[in-house]
Amino acid sequence: MRLFYNLIIIIIIILSPLIIFYRILKKKENPKRFLEKFGFFRGNKKTGKLIWFHCSSVGELLSVVPLIEKLEKEKDIKNILLTTSTLSSSNLFKKFKFKKTFHKFYPIDNYFIVNRFLNYWKPSAVFFVESEIWPEMLKILKLKKIKVYLLNARLSERSFRRWKYLKKIATNLFNSFDYIFPQSKETQKYLKYFNLRNIEFLGNLKFSETEKKNINK
Repeated sequence: MRLFYNLIIIIIIILSPLIIFYRILKKKENPKRFLEKFGFFRGNKKTGKLIWFHCSSVGELLSVVPLIEKLEKEKDIKNILLTTSTLSSSNLFKKFKFKKTFHKFYPIDNYFIVNRFLNYWKPSAVFFVESEIWPEMLKILKLKKIKVYLLNARLSERSFRRWKYLKKIATNLFNSFDYIFPQSKETQKYLKYFNLRNIEFLGNLKFSETEKKNINK
């Protein structure tokens, strides 16, 4: 299964020039920043302790904004890296005037690209949001002994039925997280099916309220 997954990723990388060109034409890709998805970054990296949040798109980003606002006030945290996968989420990020937090695009889930990404940023802790589960990234984070958490974890009944057929793989993937915080009791029940112990229910982060109200202006 892992071999098949990595093969698919390699095919995507081979086809990436065509895929990215098409996405740029459709205005779904940033023509100046797409190399971030391959682990290449411009400018000087900031020094100091860095924690990393990854959200897929707009909804997930909004759910962690209140948490980021609080973490920005922590003196020992110097930098907060926020990655997303979509252009719309990167545009939304600009509306928040964070002081310590900066945005980059999430890298392709390939061993060499992921390794380059982690060696460059060197996060002290990683927080994935909702259903962001990337096998290669999780494997390398574990090898590097970097703490990784799944916030607002979401597992629908449909997804649960699919994972049940791959129980061994699912159990290994979910156990790659040091701690999982499900957004609902239903998700908590589904996750416990995979013999996970480090689970704590905190409720849905999307009901948290951000201090920055006027994001549509």
